[in-house]
Amino acid sequence: MEDLNLLEEVIDSLEQDSNVLRIKRLILFTCRDSWSNDVNEVKALHVRRLVQELMIMFPDLNKLKHKLNSQVKQLSKQSDYLLAADNIIDCLGFLYTLRDEGKLPHSFLNPEISLGSQNGSLVAKNEAVEKTESDTIPHKHNIKYLTNLFDLRADISRNVSPLHAKILLFSALNYRFSPQERDWSALYTYDIDDLIQLIFQTYETVEALETRLAEVSQTLDQPEDAKRAAAVILQAIKPFY
Repeated sequence: MEDLNLLEEVIDSLEQDSNVLRIKRLILFTCRDSWSNDVNEVKALHVRRLVQELMIMFPDLNKLKHKLNSQVKQLSKQSDYLLAADNIIDCLGFLYTLRDEGKLPHSFLNPEISLGSQNGSLVAKNEAVEKTESDTIPHKHNIKYLTNLFDLRADISRNVSPLHAKILLFSALNYRFSPQERDWSALYTYDIDDLIQLIFQTYETVEALETRLAEVSQTLDQPEDAKRAAAVILQAIKPFY
């Protein structure tokens, strides 16, 4: 069953994001290889149309991740735009899941929709058919209530920097991440949804996760931020165990 409310909730979360101008610029750059430093021009862009254009142009979520990553690497403020890219993937990842479950309104990705802009119009091609579920939901069996990840991620992001949360979760699952020593692209290969699902797969009890997060927090470059992120993550994640 289609759910327009969930779609609008995701669009609204991007519109209200404090990083919304960078999000809009990055989507524009990704879709059209066009960069705008005109603040008024960027403000006039509609997030809904940008998201619509992005999902039609990149029906495969993994290909979208790689494209965003390559675009960010071309920019001077990579850490700022890495956060914008994370926010895009976190929100759109949920929309791809809705699409695959048949809950995204059909009209949103209708190939006949014309996406207008000040730089011209893009008529979407019928590319969205060719894909597999494994391409878009990498760990879909690892968590019982996949659609609840949107609320879980929102709880975490509302109370702590998404980047701090990602660094902590990544370090708990892989190796100690240091911004000075590691390639940012290794962190970027995961979005928060991926990391949360891997956490459920790796740690069978919340007590084991709590112990690991406490250990990792002490080793990171900003331990106090990491401890705060650990507390927020544990509070949000406990009901799922």
